[in-house]
Amino acid sequence: MTRAGVSILLLVGLAVGTEGPLSSAPRGWIWWEAETPRSGNFPADNPFQPAEVAVAKALSGGKWIGAVHPGKALFLEYAIEVPKGADYSFYARKFWRHGPFKWRFDGQPWRECPRDVPLLDDAPLAKFVNVNWVPLGAVKLAAGKHTVRIELPADTEAVAFDCFLLIDGPFEAHGRMKPGEKYGVAPAGWFPFEPDPDPFGDAALDLRFLNEKAAGDGGFIQARGDSFVHQKTGQSIRFWAINVGHEVLAYDDVALDGFARHLAKFGVNMVRLHGPLWREDDPSQLDGRKLAGLHRLVAALKRQGIYLALSSYFPVWLQPKAVPGLDGYGGDKSTFAIAFFNPRFQEIQKGWWRDALTAKSPQSGLTLLQDPTLAFIEIQNEDSLFFWTFSPYDNVPAPQMELLERQFGDWLKARYGGIGAALAHWNGKGLFGCWGGTKMKGDLPAAGRVGVLPPGEILSRRDGRAQDTAEFLAALQRRFYDQTTAYLKRDLGFKGSVTGSNWITADARVLGPLDKWSNAGCDFMDRHGYYGGPHEGERAGYLLSDGDRYNDASALRFETGKGGQPSFELPLMDLAYNGKPSTISEINWAPPNRYRAEMSVLAAAYGSLQGSDAFFFFAGGELGWADHLTKFSISDPAGVGQFPAAALIFRQGLVRTGELALRLEAKLSDLYALRGIPVSAPQNLDGFRKKDLPAGQTPGSVESVESIDPLAFLTGRVEVNVTATGGISKMANLSGLIDRQSKIVRSATGELRWDYGRGLVTIDAPAAQGATGFLSKAGTIALGDVTIASRLEYGSILVVSLDDRPLKTSGRMLLQVMSEDNNFGWSAPGTGLRAISDVGGPPIVVKKLEGEVSLKRADAPALRVSPLDDNGYRTAVEGPIGGGRNITLRPTTLYYLIEAGARRTHG
Repeated sequence: MTRAGVSILLLVGLAVGTEGPLSSAPRGWIWWEAETPRSGNFPADNPFQPAEVAVAKALSGGKWIGAVHPGKALFLEYAIEVPKGADYSFYARKFWRHGPFKWRFDGQPWRECPRDVPLLDDAPLAKFVNVNWVPLGAVKLAAGKHTVRIELPADTEAVAFDCFLLIDGPFEAHGRMKPGEKYGVAPAGWFPFEPDPDPFGDAALDLRFLNEKAAGDGGFIQARGDSFVHQKTGQSIRFWAINVGHEVLAYDDVALDGFARHLAKFGVNMVRLHGPLWREDDPSQLDGRKLAGLHRLVAALKRQGIYLALSSYFPVWLQPKAVPGLDGYGGDKSTFAIAFFNPRFQEIQKGWWRDALTAKSPQSGLTLLQDPTLAFIEIQNEDSLFFWTFSPYDNVPAPQMELLERQFGDWLKARYGGIGAALAHWNGKGLFGCWGGTKMKGDLPAAGRVGVLPPGEILSRRDGRAQDTAEFLAALQRRFYDQTTAYLKRDLGFKGSVTGSNWITADARVLGPLDKWSNAGCDFMDRHGYYGGPHEGERAGYLLSDGDRYNDASALRFETGKGGQPSFELPLMDLAYNGKPSTISEINWAPPNRYRAEMSVLAAAYGSLQGSDAFFFFAGGELGWADHLTKFSISDPAGVGQFPAAALIFRQGLVRTGELALRLEAKLSDLYALRGIPVSAPQNLDGFRKKDLPAGQTPGSVESVESIDPLAFLTGRVEVNVTATGGISKMANLSGLIDRQSKIVRSATGELRWDYGRGLVTIDAPAAQGATGFLSKAGTIALGDVTIASRLEYGSILVVSLDDRPLKTSGRMLLQVMSEDNNFGWSAPGTGLRAISDVGGPPIVVKKLEGEVSLKRADAPALRVSPLDDNGYRTAVEGPIGGGRNITLRPTTLYYLIEAGARRTHG
């Protein structure tokens, strides 16, 4: 159907920043509705149009235009008028990633919107129907009239467009809201969190000063002992970081600059890029578009003093079809385990790195090998031969198992002189006679092949065959990580730091140490961890949906959300291995959960106590703030909103690293014999990976040995050293620090106190003091230099020095406050495990803040308190505190700047 003569709804605006010293240059924008083209051949009825008026309100104008399996090429054409000539950024609001298309203005060259375009926000309309803003690129336009044309191929399966936007500056996507508009709604007792776009002016709160002028000024980031240091200066460094997906590689330069500047302002100094770099149509080749985006991302990060960690392979991402050497795959079967033993895959992976690391950046003229902005390379994400996904002939297809069985046969020949000798040895040591009772699949001695036990059977049998299998798999993993590290560092010349993987095992105490030992030839150790209560539903592993069932849980009380006994396993508990730096490259208190404000505070305080080297929060990537909570939200008030004080604590060492609580010396031969160790790192899976556990199985529950008190992690450092010879273990007397009767744990430094009976953690260090948890029940909280009293049921209140001086003498301090956040319209009646009747949507709302904070200082009358807005700019300046007068918290203010003497505006 042609829509000639239809009037076009065209809105032209002028978006202006905050008045006064915080104002930004005016930004022009043009917005038009997709369903009113000048001409086009889309069908008259959109199959994706919501039937309910309430749902349709999520669309601009309540309508959009779309088609499904049109069977012909489609086009839309619009007439627009641009009020001024400028370099504009072009955006579309459309149906998810469906309907890749090409576009152009007037006679300019055609441009493409690929299927993997980044999603800047998300608004669900129905099951599997979402509308999202996507960036299309930059375009230079003169003032006056222009024609915009969009074309889609005949094989398009589904497509829908809501509206389009041209803007000559940064754009933060917030659903149907036009630039400058806000929802402005919140339930009683809550306020909407809708910050203005940040003009990046002279803010009172801006942690950009913590970063180098440019990433790499101090040289490459290298492991030295149990810390990271700058290669040139030897200065140690910790990383407060976030994860982003490869979708950010499609952002234009303006968007990337704003993205990086926002992160630096809130204390971030590293980004983990987590996504594949290969081509969708040929996984053996690097994608040139992604490489170009990677170079632009590195340039933007470098300018803000932010380093990059590269995570480019996760078996879940790769389902090879007809790739020579990767036989047996098809459908949705992923490549779990084969990185360890398939030579063809290993060559493909080396090719990705070679092409990515040796290509010169148009921005810097450097290769990534030459640019110290690239600090970390991760060999692979979340895989291990000791985890449940190593299931021979199931996840690992028969052609791949044949390769592995031959390698096991060769290993046994080298160990025993022949496969027959190995069988005789097992017959003598087995619990159930020859072969452990029955011959297993894959046992073909005449062909040089021997079947490989999966981890569950290794744990249940623990006989000679199981022990040899465990040793073989550990050696196989170690060889792969050692050889790959050598390729990256020796052959290619990478001068940064390399880690192997970050995964858990089927038993944390028995198989976990073997897996970690296999990684010990790399530069540092990594892990992942998530916390929250139960979340059940068809798509609960990656999405919040109406009808899901969930319960809240606070780590402060070691809650599971399932009732019963508390679980003393938290992802922030850092079990360091072999004197290496220790990082956690994915961590989140994932929604749905009321109790998220504690996450950053606990990570910063107890990460500092345990000597952790990096926290990577999962996951960001938004341009600024998110407008509603999703399954892995971080760009929200409880996430990034709590970064400033936490980043200062962690990166500046405002909480001291503790003394050694435990150093366990483990002998490698004991681990091969499956004797395990009496301490383990917690195994906290995200919802997406919990589905890989067998039915009824929980991480580490197969069998355990006598355990060291897990609360030792909250007193100081806990370390394991795995060597061939073993040694004498050391353990501090923790009886004066762990009081299980009172449910209180104190750090050996005296600066941290965890009351898990009341659900309260306090920090009382010279330059950082505060509390997080159930504040109203705690009453008045008296610390060294700060007193807190709040009627908030739950929240976090911190006072942190901004000038490297103790609070008692500091001239500039940050007071940071948070309660809890949620989506507007969220509804989940009842308590305990309950159903979500409405996940809600924009805007994010925050429970109103209340309480008083006082500083015990002789010069309190001379202190000035400036409430700040959500981007760190002053909103007003209050008078002196007065003798002993409390700072009364404002209901909608997260940040306050406290200054002594004359007013200053930045650090």
